[in-house]
Amino acid sequence: MDSTQLSASDQAKSRVAIVDDESDVRQALVRGLERHGFLCRPFRSGADFLDSLEFELPDCIVLDTRMPEMDGLAVLGKLPTETLAIPVIMLTSQGEIGLAAKAMRGGAADFVEKPVSIKQFAEKVGEHVAHSAELRRHLAEIEQSKSLMARLTPRESEIAALVVDGSSNKEIARDLGISPRTVEVHRANIFKKLDVRNAVEFALIFEKAQLSARSFVR
Repeated sequence: MDSTQLSASDQAKSRVAIVDDESDVRQALVRGLERHGFLCRPFRSGADFLDSLEFELPDCIVLDTRMPEMDGLAVLGKLPTETLAIPVIMLTSQGEIGLAAKAMRGGAADFVEKPVSIKQFAEKVGEHVAHSAELRRHLAEIEQSKSLMARLTPRESEIAALVVDGSSNKEIARDLGISPRTVEVHRANIFKKLDVRNAVEFALIFEKAQLSARSFVR
């Protein structure tokens, strides 16, 4: 199984939030997706859905573009940082390609025109949820790297950046006005704090720590 597919057991555990003000659309999507093993929670307004995020995060968000009071684009813009790796699928009516394009620029993972084929839609949801799991793993690695780098002192962080740039101990010593031996001691401390064995392992942690979660995902 490739990384864009879910196993039946994983799919059965996946929670899908369906945000649409039309009750018939909500009911059709809930019934259809639940027949394909997903757990669905419907919301009739963007405000209700946003309030729910305080207590539970879904694995996928299905969001209608046109809704009263707060439309889909407004909801998309108010999603908190915690939802960065959660795919958002926008539902659009025919002729709303311009709105769909704005939604994609705003971070939506996909858009689908109504009415939808439940079988194809369920496959699309499954693909996005599987991809989201990969993104979450990457984000966890980024956060872990940031946490590890936070253990370093300001001087160690300074030396770490020079190590990643490929500077030798002698070059770092000359640039910082310290002895090569002092650089060696700092370098050893850096590797010990990060629990790495060599410069390659250290560089991977350092580079991941520089990534921005928001730019990385949405």
